Amino acid sequence: MERNQDQEINILLGAVIQIQDLRPTTRALEQLGIQVIHLPSTGAFLGRRNVTLLIALPQVRLHEVLSVIKVTCHKRVEYISTPLEGAPMPIPLSSPITVGGAVIFAVEVEHFEEF
Repeated sequence: MERNQDQEINILLGAVIQIQDLRPTTRALEQLGIQVIHLPSTGAFLGRRNVTLLIALPQVRLHEVLSVIKVTCHKRVEYISTPLEGAPMPIPLSSPITVGGAVIFAVEVEHFEEF
């Protein structure tokens, strides 16, 4: 879908999301006519696979895009095994942790060209 030439690109979003949220997020953004570049990444102390989305957009569409990301990127509870301290044998103990959601960075764009 072609970008409206009247809407100047002046915001670059970097959104780090979980791999499970990639498809619904990119589909929703593409339905709005927002082009997305995604880069595979790994992060956090668990070493989970993430995706970093690069989204260039006009300022007037910022809240619309943030709303889509908020709806499509969910927090989840996962369990990790941790050793029980003081036990004579290593007994794994499952500990719940919250993962997911999105971490978003917005940067003002001074100059944008598309060839």
